[in-house]
Amino acid sequence: MSFKLPTKEDKHDYVHDQFERIAKGYDLSNDVISVGMHRAWKIRAINELLGLAGHKASEHGEKYLDICCGTGDLALTLAKRAAAGTQITGLDFSQNMLDLAAERQKRLARRKDKVKTVQMEWICGDAQNLPFEDNTFNGAIISFGLRNLTDLQKGLDEMARVVKPGGRVVNLDLGHSTVPLFAPIFDAYFSNVVPVIGGILQNDLKAYKYLPESGRTYPRPEAISEMFRKAGLINIRHIPQALGTVALHVGIKR
Repeated sequence: MSFKLPTKEDKHDYVHDQFERIAKGYDLSNDVISVGMHRAWKIRAINELLGLAGHKASEHGEKYLDICCGTGDLALTLAKRAAAGTQITGLDFSQNMLDLAAERQKRLARRKDKVKTVQMEWICGDAQNLPFEDNTFNGAIISFGLRNLTDLQKGLDEMARVVKPGGRVVNLDLGHSTVPLFAPIFDAYFSNVVPVIGGILQNDLKAYKYLPESGRTYPRPEAISEMFRKAGLINIRHIPQALGTVALHVGIKR
């Protein structure tokens, strides 16, 4: 039987149940599927969020929001690169994911990792209805989560709303490679191999069938750039990663 994506009406509950199921093995699966490359993509996205080309820390007291934060992988990496006193909020609608994020933070703090100098909180909430006032954060980022929203434009509008003027909105997600020969090879890997990996590591073939199918319906990079413009962002850039299979978008709030 062929796999069918959930309808718009069913998508929220479908995706929520899926991430609640796969939370425990989520990080290992990401490492295997991307051959560890997702970590480099996230570091590049964090540098863009901070407005940095290198490794300089952010300023003391800045506030950042990681939306659809999952198990906290990106937020905790951001914490290691941020200045002491930085406030980082991770938001996700899966409590199982957030519980793992909080536990990871505790483990790092016990090892006297730099995250102990950063204030962190984990909030269960809706990315399309963020529970924050306008102009709260110095920047907001979403990593491989936008395509899971019911309304992508509303998600970006909310990110722009809660960021201060001059702050950055960053989206890291699937792209559409146009590189000859590589594009069909990647599509074959994503469509046929990734579900098998997910089935083996997570015993959840259905969740990892959703991943490639959601990528096919996800807008192309130029369409995401247009959504950034509709959200009121300026100086929008699309930065292809992994030969275009991953798309990094950055915009600045007026």
